[in-house]
Amino acid sequence: MTVFEAIEARYSHKEKFLPNPVPLADLEKIARAGLTAPSGNNLQTVRLIILPDRKSLDPLCEIVSHQALATTPAAIALFTDGSLTAEGHTSFDMENYSAAMENILLAATAMGYSSLWLDYPYFDAGRQAASKKLLGLPEACRLWATIPIGKPDGEGSRRAKLPLESRLFLRQYGQQL
Repeated sequence: MTVFEAIEARYSHKEKFLPNPVPLADLEKIARAGLTAPSGNNLQTVRLIILPDRKSLDPLCEIVSHQALATTPAAIALFTDGSLTAEGHTSFDMENYSAAMENILLAATAMGYSSLWLDYPYFDAGRQAASKKLLGLPEACRLWATIPIGKPDGEGSRRAKLPLESRLFLRQYGQQL
């Protein structure tokens, strides 16, 4: 699958996953793709934890309730280490996390898996703290998301994209290609 095919095929799988295990070698390959993403000032603040089975995922599901996370055979937890950004300097953690996330989602798609950018549970301070504790993250770290990865149990719903003509312009806003 080319990068352009993976971009076109990628969608957010919010439904159930099949219980089929994802080989650790595949999860590592997907994680490596995430860690090759660009990062602000090349600080490489993104860190990942591979959650390869239900044994590692079930405790997290007691904190975060989501159908995809509850049924996925594997996931990757994505966090940044804030201690790597010097005091008084701009943190690019959000940009770093987003770039790594996109690489992970595209790599999973290219390898025939479905995935989901699941970050909203960690906007809640209580779930953030409980999840960080469960995963053993230091205080300076911020848990941004968990990414369920597996084979979908069914087709999976896809939201329609707006027409490119309403979002893509040439030289100035409103000027069509």
